[in-house]
Amino acid sequence: MGRFNLLDEPWISVLPADTDEKRDISLLELFRHAENYQTLAGEMETQNFAVMRFLLAVVQTVLSRFDLDGNLLPGVSVDERWIQTEAVDEDDQEDYCETAQNEWAALLKRGSFPDVIVRYLEKWRDRFYLFDEEHPFCQVNQREMDAIMKKIPKRSQPTTIYGKNLNRTISESENKPALFTPIAPSAKKDRSSKDLLTEAELIRWLLTFQGYSGLADKVSLAAEHQRSSKGWLFDLGGICLKGENVFETIALNYLPGSPRGIADHDFAGAIQRPCWEMIGSEVVSRLCASVFIDNLAELYTNWSRAVYIDPTLNQNEPATVHVVKLPEIEHTEQSLEPMTLWRGNEAGPNKGHQTPKKHVPEQALWRSFGLITMDMTPDHKAQKRPGVFLQFQRLSRTAGSRLIDLAGISMQDDGNATSWLPVDEISDQLRINDLVVTDTDPKGWITWINNAVETTKEVASVIFRSYLIGICEVRDLKVSNPMDAAAAGFIQREIAALYADIDPAFKEWLAAIQPEDEKEEKVSEWYVYLRRLTLAHGEALFRSSTARDLTGIEKEGKAENVATVYWSFIGKLSRKLGRRECVE
Repeated sequence: MGRFNLLDEPWISVLPADTDEKRDISLLELFRHAENYQTLAGEMETQNFAVMRFLLAVVQTVLSRFDLDGNLLPGVSVDERWIQTEAVDEDDQEDYCETAQNEWAALLKRGSFPDVIVRYLEKWRDRFYLFDEEHPFCQVNQREMDAIMKKIPKRSQPTTIYGKNLNRTISESENKPALFTPIAPSAKKDRSSKDLLTEAELIRWLLTFQGYSGLADKVSLAAEHQRSSKGWLFDLGGICLKGENVFETIALNYLPGSPRGIADHDFAGAIQRPCWEMIGSEVVSRLCASVFIDNLAELYTNWSRAVYIDPTLNQNEPATVHVVKLPEIEHTEQSLEPMTLWRGNEAGPNKGHQTPKKHVPEQALWRSFGLITMDMTPDHKAQKRPGVFLQFQRLSRTAGSRLIDLAGISMQDDGNATSWLPVDEISDQLRINDLVVTDTDPKGWITWINNAVETTKEVASVIFRSYLIGICEVRDLKVSNPMDAAAAGFIQREIAALYADIDPAFKEWLAAIQPEDEKEEKVSEWYVYLRRLTLAHGEALFRSSTARDLTGIEKEGKAENVATVYWSFIGKLSRKLGRRECVE
């Protein structure tokens, strides 16, 4: 008999609309009253991202088959468990997509999820037990794990992962205790308390682990020509839209009908295959056979590991799970993935292809504005945009002018290619008007804002950096490769300090843009502020200079000191920001 059913047991951490005290709710409660909760409120933003994608898989599955009243969409047929029996015929695809998109607009207007989602989940109640001997959620059973191990003759047992490895707020290895964790050991030299997880914590971290695994565990089912997965989410520069409540956030990221236009293929009416509609061995065999994922529900519930948890485990015992690495899935632009940044590759195994681009630590999301909004790079190469960007266009047609939060989420790794251990998360967001961000005319808002972004990055990372290099040269510090450690630290620290002031100001300026604003005037307004802010940082360094800085050095037969470097910096800054033209 199964235990801890996700439909009924509270496990999804949320922040209610009427209080700042978070609580856990069940899956059925969420889909019945998602509009009453502000946001997902798990232990980490990466965890929230993983849980949100699971919730999206439910919505993608149900609303790809039924309208809000529970009627089948055009061209869809289902069996007694409401599984779509075949893909929508090509002759019905146009009607299917139009109906699905109209239903999405009606869903937003309705402001809550339809009852058909709850009725669908009830049909699959037996697949949502965390502990079960036959169909444990997001896991294989003992029989399936035994069959997997028979295919790995050199390994007699799967890798054992403990609670402190699953819990990414700890991420402690067996060899070195993690300091300053939110959970203290129960006694000296006893770290077992760090392995304790409630059932609710275990399922949240299990979903997160399937997305952000790393490669530290050794047992793999991947063939010689395949790479082991470190978790699909681990490689993403995650992008999603955030609404005023949990319902809006899920609805805004739900792609109605089909991810048409996300990849080079058209997947209108493809059969959604979430992991719970398949038995564990089927999920594993599809990954091992490198079956191309043509539907978002399967992508959102992708496994990086075959996981087995003893169904008799209870929360008073240290949490232990047994895992085997599975092959990774398609990483190029052919993937349907709609929630990531993309980058081109000039070398390596993916040369000539675009692959997901992770967010950079300490780098605000606005600096990736072009990767989010532009379909061409500066050198006129095609740029794959995040698929959820298309939602802005749908929103502008449906709801008109409104502010939307765009969030970025990534997991930072340790840089070790043999382990790829998760070490920290990267999270940021910006707010923008949907009519502004959908103004893709060559002389529209997107072009003007992107030029402002690139100019701002040039001011901080080129002009201001050049000033800092000049100061280092005056101080007789080596700035050519390899750069003196003191010089490198000084430059990095000062640029970071400048960006720390630019980031909130740029976000505020971006959020304040209205569609009817005069573009040149609005961008010039930012340049005036940027010039004042950068000059303030430059002047502070000049005023703190020493007598040695004023004495300076002789360079190419000319005297150079902090004053000459400073006035050169002012000249470069004025030439860059003193003019008002923004669109070439």
